Amino acid sequence: MFDIELKRDGEENLYTQIYEAIRAEILADKYTPDTKMPSIRRLASRLSVNAETVVKAYDLLAAENLIYKKEGSGSYIAPAAALKSNGNDQRLRILSSKNFSAPTKVIDFSGAESEKEFLEEYSWDLIFDRFYSNLQGNVFAECQPDNAYFKLLQDQNSDLNKNTLFYSSQVELKEIFNSVITNEAELLFISGNNISEFNTLFDSEGENFSNSDFQVESNQISSGKDSKSNFHLSPADYDSLMDYLEENTIDYLLVSDESTSGGILDWSLSKLKSLLELAQMLKFKLIILEFFGLYSKNQKLKELLNSKFGDQIILIQALTERIFPGLKTGLIFLDESDFFNKKSGKKIINNYSLNKMLTENKFSAGDNLVYNLLDYYFKNDYLSKRVKFLKQRLNNR
Repeated sequence: MFDIELKRDGEENLYTQIYEAIRAEILADKYTPDTKMPSIRRLASRLSVNAETVVKAYDLLAAENLIYKKEGSGSYIAPAAALKSNGNDQRLRILSSKNFSAPTKVIDFSGAESEKEFLEEYSWDLIFDRFYSNLQGNVFAECQPDNAYFKLLQDQNSDLNKNTLFYSSQVELKEIFNSVITNEAELLFISGNNISEFNTLFDSEGENFSNSDFQVESNQISSGKDSKSNFHLSPADYDSLMDYLEENTIDYLLVSDESTSGGILDWSLSKLKSLLELAQMLKFKLIILEFFGLYSKNQKLKELLNSKFGDQIILIQALTERIFPGLKTGLIFLDESDFFNKKSGKKIINNYSLNKMLTENKFSAGDNLVYNLLDYYFKNDYLSKRVKFLKQRLNNR
């Protein structure tokens, strides 16, 4: 424990290295509950740094509830990061004679909705500082064939027999989306799903909506007076949706993997296949917006895509939106028959083909900057660190 080797080449602050090393050990459960941390002066002496450097590192750890200051003594205590055998012990108590009161700080999970990072430890500015200090002007250099983000894109559902399109902005996603769905299409959304992303994809002539446009009373779905007549809403439970589909004709059912309650993608595999079989019979498509494709592989979704009903699914993977708020890049998996105009469909496929984009490698300086930064992010394993830290923070809360 506390076996920390510092790099003194000036590329990274010493206190940041100390903070990251100790945090990694805590998250790896190397400390028993209530381990006493070395005193500030002792650790500073051991590492040959100023006491203020250790103070900064301890402050960062304390801000994340990974270590706690013992009242009256000035010493710090490190609890275990994960939950132990006692499920009620969240390792959040402050070791003092006073009654424990829960932290009042509220974690902001708004993420991409507010276009800001809610995990400050992995914000763009901190990572970019390290990235730029390493590469300097080469951050704009031509992307290399071994770019980690490009490899990740190629590995996403590479076995699907569908066209794979890549978009690098909201404008490009909107162009692709509007080449699939006509203004006359009957669209069904699911209550509790995050539909805000779909809201930005319709054209600027009033073809947009929000949750407030819909009224759901006694399982009867109707549009609000100001909303388009071909936008509809259904509860997310299986029976209600089946009842709706028996009585109404739709062209597209739009869902996302981000819900305030149980959504369609939380259904059992058999129910989902039943829905897709019905979609095949009634000739409607399921458009799935996947926000968390980088966090984990959705095996249920993968099985559906590879099933005999896979033709009924159009998948939009918004890969970066829940990791880099404001950065909209991702993949769309669809068939040529999904476009309402065959000629424009071929043009869209030609313009946005992932394979073509990777083969030609014709990127602007800004594109190179973003993709080189993503390459740096993945090669330094920041994604797995982020996911592990997020799980730990959620458990502690």
